[in-house]
Amino acid sequence: MQVTDSNFSSFDQVTSKMDQKQYWIGDENKYQYRSIEKFAESFRSSYLPQPAKDDLCKTNNTGKRKEIITSATRRISRWNIFKACFSREVLLLKRNSPLHIFKTVQITVMALVISTVFLRTNMNHKTVLDANKYMGSLFMAVVIVNFNGMTEIGMTIKRLPTFYKQRELLALPGWALLSSVFLISLPMSLLETGLWTSLTYYVIGYAPSFLRFIQQFLVLFAMHQMSMGLYRFLAAIGRTQVMANMLGTAALIAIYIFGGFVISKDNLQPWLQWGYWTSPFTYAQNAVALNEFLDERWAIEFYYANAKTVGEAILKIRGLLTEWHWYWICVGILFGFSLVLNILTIFALEFMNSPHKHQVNIDSTKTKTECKKQKVGTRNASTGQVALPFQPLSLVFDHINYFVDMPKEMIKYGVTEKKLQLLQDVSGVFRPGVLTALMGITGAGKTTLLDILAGRKTGGYIEGTIRIAGYPKKQDTFSRISGYCEQSDIHSPNLTVHESLQFSAWLRLPSNVNSRQRDMFIDEVMDLVELTGLKNAMVGIAGATGLSAEQRKRLTIAVELVASPSIIFMDEPTTGLDARAAAIVMRTVRKTVDTGRTVVCTIHQPSIGIFESFDELLLMKRGGQIIYSGSLGPLSSNMIKYFEAIPGVPRIKEGQNPAAWVLDISSHITEYVTGVDYAEIYRSSSLYRENMLLIEELGQPAPNTVDLHFPPGYWQNFRAQCMACLWKQRCAYWKNSEHNVVRFLNTFAVSIMFGIVFWKIGSTIKREQDVFNILGVVYGSALFLGFMNCSILQPVVAMERVVLYREKAAGMYCTLAYAIAQMAIELPYMLVQVLIFASIVYPMIGFEMTAVKFFWFVLYMVLSFMYYTLYGMMTVALTPNLEIAAGLSFLIFIFWNVFSGFIIGRELIPIWWRWVYWANPAAWTVYGLMFSQLGDRTELIRVPGQPDQTVREFLEGYLGLENRYFNLVTCLHLAIIALFAFLFFIFIKHLKFQRR
Repeated sequence: MQVTDSNFSSFDQVTSKMDQKQYWIGDENKYQYRSIEKFAESFRSSYLPQPAKDDLCKTNNTGKRKEIITSATRRISRWNIFKACFSREVLLLKRNSPLHIFKTVQITVMALVISTVFLRTNMNHKTVLDANKYMGSLFMAVVIVNFNGMTEIGMTIKRLPTFYKQRELLALPGWALLSSVFLISLPMSLLETGLWTSLTYYVIGYAPSFLRFIQQFLVLFAMHQMSMGLYRFLAAIGRTQVMANMLGTAALIAIYIFGGFVISKDNLQPWLQWGYWTSPFTYAQNAVALNEFLDERWAIEFYYANAKTVGEAILKIRGLLTEWHWYWICVGILFGFSLVLNILTIFALEFMNSPHKHQVNIDSTKTKTECKKQKVGTRNASTGQVALPFQPLSLVFDHINYFVDMPKEMIKYGVTEKKLQLLQDVSGVFRPGVLTALMGITGAGKTTLLDILAGRKTGGYIEGTIRIAGYPKKQDTFSRISGYCEQSDIHSPNLTVHESLQFSAWLRLPSNVNSRQRDMFIDEVMDLVELTGLKNAMVGIAGATGLSAEQRKRLTIAVELVASPSIIFMDEPTTGLDARAAAIVMRTVRKTVDTGRTVVCTIHQPSIGIFESFDELLLMKRGGQIIYSGSLGPLSSNMIKYFEAIPGVPRIKEGQNPAAWVLDISSHITEYVTGVDYAEIYRSSSLYRENMLLIEELGQPAPNTVDLHFPPGYWQNFRAQCMACLWKQRCAYWKNSEHNVVRFLNTFAVSIMFGIVFWKIGSTIKREQDVFNILGVVYGSALFLGFMNCSILQPVVAMERVVLYREKAAGMYCTLAYAIAQMAIELPYMLVQVLIFASIVYPMIGFEMTAVKFFWFVLYMVLSFMYYTLYGMMTVALTPNLEIAAGLSFLIFIFWNVFSGFIIGRELIPIWWRWVYWANPAAWTVYGLMFSQLGDRTELIRVPGQPDQTVREFLEGYLGLENRYFNLVTCLHLAIIALFAFLFFIFIKHLKFQRR
């Protein structure tokens, strides 16, 4: 081949057999495929000079990363690097203002709730029972401040992909990013902790001293800084949302359990004391308790062990420190935690790499050459192929106008119209076997027109007529005979290529097509789009794992082709692809057109080769008006001839890309300079009159034809839809190794931790604190394990929701089938988790080994997992993105935490908040677990300040756990599960956060 400007770009298009085959002429047997390895071998043995290695790059000692060496004159100072990062963080702070406002509102709401739960009018300070209530309020202050720092997980995970890229290409140091984030967090931390302390301190009625107010604020500020540092570090080492959520919740459970409140330090095994002293909760809880209970108002005489006052007694009973100098040590340790965790985060940023190393899936040429030799996709199919019938259909649209409500920003600038017109009097025809390009400058309305014709618009006002084969378009029918390839290639990442096509074909082909025919047709489509070698390749996450960009685009086309549509719409199929990838995609599109289908593509600045592959062009200008609609002709001659005939239009230069030229001359500036209105010229041209005649001709039904008619609803019945959706979820869940490993490993680790920490506490009950310790393990089981599952699940559901939007728009299934499958697939995984937890924890904590009590323990844990899982799904369906879903989950979880019956017993909750206890599913689980295990215990226990009483009497009197409500709370579990399932279905059906 002689090298010229016109064919130079073809050299990157000969790397696969299909690429090379397009240049073979005549007898194919005299040609031989040359693999990439052959090209490389020929180059190495050629006379051409080998390229020298770049001296600016060298491999470091690990051999995994390249370090960029810059000259002293080009090196940016550390101060300028920091200033750049700090400026970016300030900008991101402004852009993320809704999240920070949400956090501020969240902590304000919780402060008001806690203040009214522990209102000073109900808070005495004379007895140990009074001190217990204050201890609960102080514990909640520490908990809520810690929870508010958990949003750092999502924010840090979002920063990491950009940081890894900038670290690799620009040598951005980790300290520059972390120090900027840390400094920005200081005023936010001061605001949040200041709000909490100001709203709660005097309303609850803590020690009436301004100095003690400042000291409590200092503890909470130090705790908040520690919390933010901890979750930043866990996000930096987790690096993915699922892994970071798992680490975050696991760390939360660990520091919670070892913090000295859920189980007293004195009840920990001696060899677990290190856990108590390594938990930041220990120091925060000790500091706030010392600040409150060493005040003179708690100096009422009371003797317990070595304590002489009520304040000292409550500290002793809870196993806390009793000397004032420990306050300053605890505050210093909290700040030390924050410093160490931030330093560790810098190391994690410096030395840990991105978890997603993109690996390109190379087509297996052997599979292609040895297994598939027949032609695919033509109507003249060879023996053994299944050519599913489709009816070639034309699409006619006449005088289409589209309006949207006037944006508020334009109204501010004095625009008086109520509606903004985006398309003006657009008419045209798309015909079978003709590849049409829909082109125009940015803002011309290409995608808008495509969405209207495909029926994908979710808002606005549409005027005009659309006809299919001469009959008025009906969207329910149209979705059966059309396909839409979106610009963003949206697929379930945990399916293989073949499974993605199987799922689409299962639900989009007529029900009379059997599975064997369906599989044969899928194989033909894979050959057509050159995906046979990638049959078992995982789809993966776009830009991170799995398929490359052009492979994903071919999969998008294949997913629509397996529905055997007559009309296919493609929104910018080559955008973001390199020359070879774009050529492969366009070759696929061309083959699709050659089968006799009607194909329309929006296209933006295509190369010459791609532009020449189109048959016709519909060109639009800004404002939504057509300025050309007709055939391109050989080498785009018809289009060039049309525009060059217009006076004042610059002629195309030799070798210039016709697509770039026509976009240039149709711009607003060129129109203004030349003084022409292309839309008016088109409407006055003979081309327009010819098109209107064609519209009139094809807008009428052909003789002896009838309108398209399909059975109402979907191709498959409801049962088949449920089975297909459940099959897809089963495949996706089974292959989601990260999610499965995280959930089972975390369940096992937490189970072992609970068993060790609460070792045999249920076997002997002699005093009040023993009951509180059992309540602690029940509280931890009822709240944290389920919430951990909820947090890990949310990213998975959020990812699948985007796929749901595409599949629903394609008419594949009803929302109820999707919701049932999404909920049902969780059941076996939840059951395994509960069995792991129960089989480890139940015997280790020493509960009575009877079948009835073990059954109740397992039952309540299963019910707890179920409502937490459905609650997580519901919050994702209710909110527009994962960050707000996580924030809402945290907010409601804190409510559940406060009113669970652990922080403050039901009988001690103020009457105006007691309804929340009965509306709280976590409280029901605590109730059911506690009463099922201890409701029949009659041994006496020692209660400080009160006469000895039986365990059952203490449960009824202090915790409000009575036999008459036991059956009620069991039924309430079933009711809340049904409610969350119903709300998930309603939200996922009616709330769509993808606007077109």
